[in-house]
Amino acid sequence: MKHLVVIVTLLLAYTCNMFAQTNDAMVIDQPAQIIAVDPQGHIYAVNDVTLYKYTPDGTLLYTTNNSMDGHIASIDVDNPLKIMLFYRDAGSIVFLDDKLSPIGNPIDLFSKGLTTIGLATYSTKNNIILYDEANTDLIILDFYFNEKERIHYNFNEFSPVILKDVNEKKIYMQDSQNGIYFFDSFGTYDKSIAILSGFPVQVSKDVIFFVKNNQLYSYNYLNLEAHTLTDLPEDTQQVLVYQNKLILSNGKTISIKNLK
Repeated sequence: MKHLVVIVTLLLAYTCNMFAQTNDAMVIDQPAQIIAVDPQGHIYAVNDVTLYKYTPDGTLLYTTNNSMDGHIASIDVDNPLKIMLFYRDAGSIVFLDDKLSPIGNPIDLFSKGLTTIGLATYSTKNNIILYDEANTDLIILDFYFNEKERIHYNFNEFSPVILKDVNEKKIYMQDSQNGIYFFDSFGTYDKSIAILSGFPVQVSKDVIFFVKNNQLYSYNYLNLEAHTLTDLPEDTQQVLVYQNKLILSNGKTISIKNLK
């Protein structure tokens, strides 16, 4: 009888620990250099040449692999029905549907004379937005690749690492040494904010989420309010906020946890 009590006690303790760990964080055993989250909460992971799509609770849905174009440099999932992949080394752009199947043929930037494109993103207005590193030009194209705008910038020591569209109204580029530069939807410079972070920032509506000293902060750039949200594990490489959840990547695994 004593042995039975001990066994039951141990099983209960194990079960409690198991659920405590599950409630604290759900871990996807997925290496990733880039993670992204779409407006529906689906999670995307880029591991070299392969893209994975997961449900909001971490169940794998689809994968796609295009080794011919090399590794994926960036991904835009703001429109989950028209996902954009940018292959910088190959100079190509590929669009995928919500099942990660190709939409049309890849766009060959090199064949169109765009040989020094370092950053690319996609606007839900059906615009393709490119940054030409050599000429420091922002180029806005329609979906048929007709050039709509080309704006030249003369910023000092400007080396952006991220280019994104925000709510069809703004474009931003992150320079880890100088901060975040905002432009209107036509590419006209608006302002810059001196938020310096070695991590990719996330801009959602009027709020910037950024990491500094292993802490996650939010900054509303309209009312100038800043808040400390939470401490982060030291091995964190990228963090995304989706509603009340955090999506963390340390390069080897992806964790989904509640934002307290």
